Amino acid sequence: MNTIDRDADCPIAIITLPGPSWVRANAICIDSATSTASIALIECGEVVAEQQWRAGFSHSQQLASRLRELATESHFELKSAALIGVCTGPGSFNGIRTGMATAIGLSAGLGVPIYGCSALDLITYPHADRATVQRAVLPAGRGEYYSALFGTRAGQWRRVSPYSVATLAQLAQDTPAKCLWCGPLGDEEVGVLADLLGGTKRVLPPPHNVRRAAFLLPLALAAAASGADGCVESLQPMYLRRPAITGATGRRQ
Repeated sequence: MNTIDRDADCPIAIITLPGPSWVRANAICIDSATSTASIALIECGEVVAEQQWRAGFSHSQQLASRLRELATESHFELKSAALIGVCTGPGSFNGIRTGMATAIGLSAGLGVPIYGCSALDLITYPHADRATVQRAVLPAGRGEYYSALFGTRAGQWRRVSPYSVATLAQLAQDTPAKCLWCGPLGDEEVGVLADLLGGTKRVLPPPHNVRRAAFLLPLALAAAASGADGCVESLQPMYLRRPAITGATGRRQ
């Protein structure tokens, strides 16, 4: 397994379930880390608008306009936001870059803190109370998956392994027996896991694996409570694997 120990860059935030209170929170949340993008507008602790769509490879052409349109349709004043939450990856190089650039622009323009969150944390947190241990997976290409283990003990949820890149077979070997698998897996992948795990009951069905940008808010609040400073300079993308474009450039040089 290709394990990337980014714990020094990504402190493990401990969340006492059911999680930080959203009361009176105003926020803009952006997730464009993969081909499926999501934005959420939150006012006084209520999600006033949220949208998910298949962005493909067109994040840079769609994200800003979608955000403006959603704010207009929901009568949400972008300047009312008190914090910005953004998904920092892993996933698509262009998607991560576009989402972070948009979020950083909003943070700087509004003068509010910004907090980043891993896509793996984001996809798992809504299911934190459904199993003692959860395994988050996102396709990484080349037959591998970005992944991390999360667990709950005494009502406290946290990441319990480094972020990694591995095959499903490798991940299955390193996963506790009563683990809930979370992530956008297709029928073929679920079939592979069924063989590896001896059944599919521990794999969430597709409708439950949609990443919702709104859940960036409790993760951002947890990061702030754990000491994150909310500064743009502290925000770092999480690629886990060098972007293909970087490798190609290196070969040309």
